Amino acid sequence: MPARADINPADIKPLLPDVMIWSAIEPFPIRLVGDHIVNFVGGNNTGKSATDGMPESAAAAMRGVILDVIAAKAARFRFGRAFWLPKKDYRFFEAAYLPLSADGENVDMILGGIKFDFID
Repeated sequence: MPARADINPADIKPLLPDVMIWSAIEPFPIRLVGDHIVNFVGGNNTGKSATDGMPESAAAAMRGVILDVIAAKAARFRFGRAFWLPKKDYRFFEAAYLPLSADGENVDMILGGIKFDFID
């Protein structure tokens, strides 16, 4: 697992609008949210819990993905409809969740990438 320090934002500049970073410590606060994600969800959730404002079923699914990445120390991928946003639940997304580790053993952050369809 790479460390957060191994990732130079300048090297992935075109991807940054679609990137999120979560802390791997409950309640999994959001550390970074890209502009495309902010625009899609309608706000910047930096500093809030990964599940803040989500319906209960969506919060359980999000928490499950994060816990799975931490336990497996491996990437996880999801795709489907944006069911966590009732007014946009017809929109599609693809997401990747990648573990990061400062010590190479324990997941301390999760790097995510998410793409939404942009059809209105």
